[in-house]
Amino acid sequence: MNINKNLLFRYFSLIFILLVSISYASDKLKLELKGFLVKKEKDKERLVSIPKNVNPGDVIEYQITAKNISEEVLRNVEIKALIPKGTQYIPKSATSNPKPLFSIDGGKTYSHEPVKYKVKESGKVVEKVATPDMYTNIKWIIPSLSPSEELRIRYRVKVK
Repeated sequence: MNINKNLLFRYFSLIFILLVSISYASDKLKLELKGFLVKKEKDKERLVSIPKNVNPGDVIEYQITAKNISEEVLRNVEIKALIPKGTQYIPKSATSNPKPLFSIDGGKTYSHEPVKYKVKESGKVVEKVATPDMYTNIKWIIPSLSPSEELRIRYRVKVK
């Protein structure tokens, strides 16, 4: 089953714009989102433009660049992004500095891995560890971003 790249990327881009939450006006922080198809060739990986259609098993890398365009240090900048529908987060693919947080409830709550949740089984509340296919959102908190400083964060998903 082919998934139309334009729909997937447009959907994600729109949601990304809506989900980026920063405590600064847009005149202080410039954000850019790019998406690439990861092509494996022998022992190397190459990032290429996402084709018109993507297929199950294809890997997409999203890169988010945050640049401080103000004259002041920005603190605790939060960047949130979706794990797009029809895809699954690839474990350990996210930039680890700052350490990412993950959500399994559509972005209501976030935690570092392992992400835990509670369910009721046989009348008892049991804590379980979420699997990456349960992740719906990802978030980074950038402790500080100096004037003109740029930070690129990335993560990968696999098309289901």
